[in-house]
Amino acid sequence: MSRFLALSAVTAGAAVALAALVPGAASAAGPAPAPAKGAAPSGLQAQVNRLVKDGAPGVIVLTRRGGRVSHVTAGVSDKATGRPMDHRLRLRIASVTKTFTSTVVLQLAAEHRLSLDDTVEKWLPGVVKGKGNDGSKITIRNLLAQTSGLQDYTSDPRIMQDPKREWTPAELVAIAMEKAPEKYKPGKGWKYANTNYILAGMIIEKVTGRPVGTEFKQRIFGPLKLRHTSYPTTGSAFPGPYVHGYWGEYGDVSTAISTSSARTSGGIISTVDDVARFHRALFTGRLLPAKQMKELTTVRPVNDDGIVEDYGLGVARIKLACGYAWGHDGGFPGYRTFTYTSADGRSQAVLTYNETSLEYNKKFRADLAKTANTAFCS
Repeated sequence: MSRFLALSAVTAGAAVALAALVPGAASAAGPAPAPAKGAAPSGLQAQVNRLVKDGAPGVIVLTRRGGRVSHVTAGVSDKATGRPMDHRLRLRIASVTKTFTSTVVLQLAAEHRLSLDDTVEKWLPGVVKGKGNDGSKITIRNLLAQTSGLQDYTSDPRIMQDPKREWTPAELVAIAMEKAPEKYKPGKGWKYANTNYILAGMIIEKVTGRPVGTEFKQRIFGPLKLRHTSYPTTGSAFPGPYVHGYWGEYGDVSTAISTSSARTSGGIISTVDDVARFHRALFTGRLLPAKQMKELTTVRPVNDDGIVEDYGLGVARIKLACGYAWGHDGGFPGYRTFTYTSADGRSQAVLTYNETSLEYNKKFRADLAKTANTAFCS
């Protein structure tokens, strides 16, 4: 699935590499932040319990109704120790990172430091070329909207054959350049590709002259007081207590894969509360001027491997039982997260669980959809 980092790239060699790396993965030590309080929607606990019965080791669901925030959990965050799932724990939010990346690019556009109509070639000369790829025909808007036609580097088996390898952004893009792009002209079709957001991160660094992590901290993490959110670009460790992520027969893969293979397409570590705070601030206009908010939320209908939604610039509009919500979903080996925020910020839901092998389990997906509707609408 395109929202997962390299899930389709596992080979026998990757399996051996993962098996060698997983044993001995340990929880980071240290205190967790204080819990929030609130009453959960009726029936939500039973639905979350059902997701664990379906096979998820653990589940966290955050909900917001106006000023009231609640957390519902079930199962365990660590199968080895039996530690209960806890909403205060950190997790890999994967492609939810794309919304952070898009926000920074749009802030730079608002500051007139770049234009969404600038070509990739203007900022990254010679990076997108070969096999019919042409950066002079792809705009920054195409990257953020997933309409560039570039191929996804995560489908290449090399990403997972050596999961601890430290990748540079240029190396990841170079993998994608080995394949011809989609046959449509940029802007005329849609294909979800993590390559687009690696390039967007490279452009942020070229425009600002600073690391993307610095921009994230100064523009988003700091102002919003996202104290448990971080953007590692190397290694695979967590900076504090975390949810352990599992992947079927590979077991605990929490720290088995270098975050360098995700970066601005999916590398952020956070908590459900920090994720919710970011999305509420974004969709209520605290981070972007009106012009850039319009760009962010101008959508087109897409079907991404069974996920039907309207996609904008690093955000999606999802139809639920009670209406539309804004957000993004993300998956990294061991982790899966879905976010939903109403346009006025009064209703929110963040759902996360820690088992990758459930992705195509029909019963689990049906129960997950019911849980999302209850969490956001009830």
